[in-house]
Amino acid sequence: MKKVYRVKIAIIACFVATALIGGSSSLAQKAQVETAGQKFKSIKVLNDMPADQMGKVMNMMSASLGVDCKFCHSSNDADYEKDGNENKETARKMIKMVFDLNKTQFNGRPEINCFTCHHGISHPQPSFPLTAAAAPIPRPVQPEKKPVIDEILAKYETALGGKANIAKVTSRQIKANRIEPDGKTTEPETIWSKGNKYRSDLAYGTYIVRELSDGTAGRKFGNADAIELKPDEAEQIKREGEILSVTSLKTIYPRLEYRSIERIDGKEVYFVIGTTAGNVRERLYFEVATGLLVRRAVSTPTVFGGFVYQVDYADYKDFGGVKMPTTMKYAVPHIQWIRKITEVKNGGVDDAVFAAPAKK
Repeated sequence: MKKVYRVKIAIIACFVATALIGGSSSLAQKAQVETAGQKFKSIKVLNDMPADQMGKVMNMMSASLGVDCKFCHSSNDADYEKDGNENKETARKMIKMVFDLNKTQFNGRPEINCFTCHHGISHPQPSFPLTAAAAPIPRPVQPEKKPVIDEILAKYETALGGKANIAKVTSRQIKANRIEPDGKTTEPETIWSKGNKYRSDLAYGTYIVRELSDGTAGRKFGNADAIELKPDEAEQIKREGEILSVTSLKTIYPRLEYRSIERIDGKEVYFVIGTTAGNVRERLYFEVATGLLVRRAVSTPTVFGGFVYQVDYADYKDFGGVKMPTTMKYAVPHIQWIRKITEVKNGGVDDAVFAAPAKK
């Protein structure tokens, strides 16, 4: 297995110990959580940020500037805390500026961040453009009568195959390939789903990453060793199982609210806000023409603003009377990967497959 992808498994492009953000001294203290200053070395500006936001913030910075870890850090994973890089020093000054602006202009809300100016380039263009900006794409015409949530959900259920066919699918075994961020490297994945239970085994050679959910919480293992998860990561493992098992969306999201008609890839979609029993709000997008779910997105708060986790669902195919997406595109800031489903078998999944891996 290539070392680089073990890092990406955890969705942390640069799990570093550098100083980047400051000005939120009361935030971590009120929450009584471990701070970046307590956990990492060489923290100069970020000291009071919750430590568990570090990976997300690094990803957001990388995506905003279009760079990778080595832009600011040593290429040696063990030396991320070393100073002396001019870009790292500049980043510290810029992030302090961002926090000062948010504090003085927006009452501390993270309205401004790196992307506000950088837009994917390391050095923003200071001059004005010489050509006119492209005309904005007009928003879709909104219906005079708002669509009813029950009608949207009923159309989705029908598009998948109908209530009777869905009820027949009590379990699934799925074969898939994961296409890594480079667009070339692939790893085989096997998925099991039964009721509210879910398991995924992703094979990086002999190193197996297993995700499990019993319907209440997600867990993750590297071979037999447990991998520590943040609450939002555990929640998304649980959600994977719920979506693949075709759990009723009203069960997943007790509160559903239609917002508007928008466009994704030129197609009109119903934009719906779904709120779980745990008060996690997710954005759901259903294609108007087909009724199918084409996107799901959730934002986790950080001191830099929302860290977005997004899944696009496409290429729905029929398996035993029930359709499921065979292409799932996942994206977080600075990292994207794809799951391509190649085979689906309905039924025959034993509860024993959902056990945690045993230590040898």
